[in-house]
Amino acid sequence: MPARRFLFRILAAVAAGLACATALAANLVIGRASEQSSLDPLFARTGNNYSTSESMFDRLVLGDPNNQLHPALALSWRTIDPLNWEIKLRPDVKFHDGSDFTADDVVYSMERAKSLAASPASFAGALVGIAEVKAADRLTVRIRTSRPLPGLIEQIGRIFIVSAKAAAGLASADFNTGKGLVGTGPYRFVEYLHGQRLVLRRNDAYWGRKPDFEQVTLRFIPKEAARVAALLAGDVDLIEQVPPNQLKSLAASGKVQLFPIASTRLIYLALDSDREQSPFVTDAAGRKLEKNPLKDPRVR
Repeated sequence: MPARRFLFRILAAVAAGLACATALAANLVIGRASEQSSLDPLFARTGNNYSTSESMFDRLVLGDPNNQLHPALALSWRTIDPLNWEIKLRPDVKFHDGSDFTADDVVYSMERAKSLAASPASFAGALVGIAEVKAADRLTVRIRTSRPLPGLIEQIGRIFIVSAKAAAGLASADFNTGKGLVGTGPYRFVEYLHGQRLVLRRNDAYWGRKPDFEQVTLRFIPKEAARVAALLAGDVDLIEQVPPNQLKSLAASGKVQLFPIASTRLIYLALDSDREQSPFVTDAAGRKLEKNPLKDPRVR
């Protein structure tokens, strides 16, 4: 369900709600609150990057609105023994350049995810406990782990699969020029103007359900007031991160629909109570304390 997946991920990222002004059409313009830090799908595991990458790139498995996993590029998976897994890949999948998707692309993507430098939120954590990844044949991947990992398929399912041929030798910065943006996803790359927009076009050769929209434009509008104004003026069809203080007025406007979506994300503040010394705790004169008082439950 590519088009619905595209929208669901954006909706799911919004705790307050999301407004939509039009029904399904040939073109969709989305007002995004934040721009991705890179078009390289393996650069950072952040929400804004994910929302962009998953329209052009697929993963081995895909979660539904109830967080249940379903086959995507991986059709099936099984444990051979406690430390060895076998993953069967979906046949007849094509990259945007017409080349075949194979096990070599999965192996390459996992190696690349592990080796990318300067990532602010590395995908390498999805490969913890994995000793070896190899292509057993054209559509079979074998994975050996250093310890039993019952959640392995969910773990590696976070990694976007890139074309080994298209991405070879490229740095993350190269992707922002359009190089390497060859995925198997429901949309193809068309144009990117930093700070302005990203334009995507429907991949008619997509292996799954064909996208509903012929073209999708992501307009980056970081200011809340400007984002809401663009929606009400009809300059965009959809916005994310609707300001909570404008929910009532938008609902009463009669021009938009609001879609509140429960989020699985949990954000919390924690006291710095683990370290013996905390750089954030001082005495009345501003001097660092030799002992972190937050380690004492009575202080907390």
